[in-house]
Amino acid sequence: MQSCLFVGVDTHKRTHTAAVFSGYFSLLATITFDNSFLGFSKFLTELENISGSSTLIFGLEDSQGLGNFLAEFLLKKGFDVVDIDPVLTDRGRRRTTHKDKSDDRDACLIAKTLISKKDSLHKVTISKNSLAIRELVKYRELLVGESTRIKNRLHVLIFNQYMEVSSEFPDLFSKCALAFFARYPDPSKLKGESLDSLTVLLKSNSKGRHGKKKATEILSLVSTNNMPDILTDARSSIIKKHIERLSAIQEELKDILGILSELVLGSSYNSLTSIPGVNIVTAAKIISQVVDINRFSSPSKLAKFIGVAPVEKSSGRKIRYRKSKHGKRYLYSAIFFIALNHISRTRDGRDNNPISRAYYLKKISEGKTKKEAITCLARRLTDVIYAIMRDGSMYSFSKVKSVCNNCEILETIAS
Repeated sequence: MQSCLFVGVDTHKRTHTAAVFSGYFSLLATITFDNSFLGFSKFLTELENISGSSTLIFGLEDSQGLGNFLAEFLLKKGFDVVDIDPVLTDRGRRRTTHKDKSDDRDACLIAKTLISKKDSLHKVTISKNSLAIRELVKYRELLVGESTRIKNRLHVLIFNQYMEVSSEFPDLFSKCALAFFARYPDPSKLKGESLDSLTVLLKSNSKGRHGKKKATEILSLVSTNNMPDILTDARSSIIKKHIERLSAIQEELKDILGILSELVLGSSYNSLTSIPGVNIVTAAKIISQVVDINRFSSPSKLAKFIGVAPVEKSSGRKIRYRKSKHGKRYLYSAIFFIALNHISRTRDGRDNNPISRAYYLKKISEGKTKKEAITCLARRLTDVIYAIMRDGSMYSFSKVKSVCNNCEILETIAS
């Protein structure tokens, strides 16, 4: 039987540090090399001198991030590369007598984790599509955050500049409202403005919903005695700049949504959008965090990864479960909002998803709080998401399979 050497790599922006271990936890060498293709080649040359005829198995802690180039390089060379969860190395550090932290120590912990957990770890797979979706989702979140900050500042400025008029627009950031405040950032600019001119502006930017009546109300609210001063001029300038930036962000978000649509619908997980409450953006969030569903051997492991699975805290005869405080909170938030969509109702009183709402009400009847019932539903939705991503199937409903508490519960299946 051919011997194996285990190489744990602690990845960083400029350099990586590797620790080479035998299968008996014996440290053979530590190597620091540049995070470049030339550095990778020199690294392999040094490993060949150490390994001889032994098989090399690599463990990377951040294979989808800073270690992405190295992982792709090693996979092309035909090596086995395993993804190491940082939680596992952190547990190993806590078990040591001294809690010192350095690149060499981290690399050793990764290598030891690779040896001890090698049967339960998953090989790295590089999905350019999933990584592209992840980058776009991150950038979209950044733009959404910037948009929110601008809206908050703009809301205060407009209220201070137009105390009465701001209430005339139900949505202060609608196309119609932004067009009005961009043209008239200062109340004094409405002085002498004709009713017909303002009516045309409102109609053209509201698809005809606002017209002469709204224009008359606005002109009646604006005082004709308003005179420009230093303060109103400063506010006018800032309002115009904020509206320009907000409009540019909104256009950029539309472009990103178009690119995300192509990537999501072109991926192997495009059937996620068949789930009620999962649009292109939500599907992209799920794909960006899961990356490869084959990393998880069961729905339970995916649920633990997300943080919707309960944590057992049992002792003796007492069996208890508590809500998990771990997991991917960003992904947990996405699943939680899907669950909220499933239990909500339309304006005419119809259930968005009768199956999910029936399950939710069943859990409440069993004594769960509303939040606990939603978490239970999120756990069941995780099963559905897992099955759809694993099989590439579409979301659909089965026939009635069980009756519980005089309420028909339809089971959701992926067909």
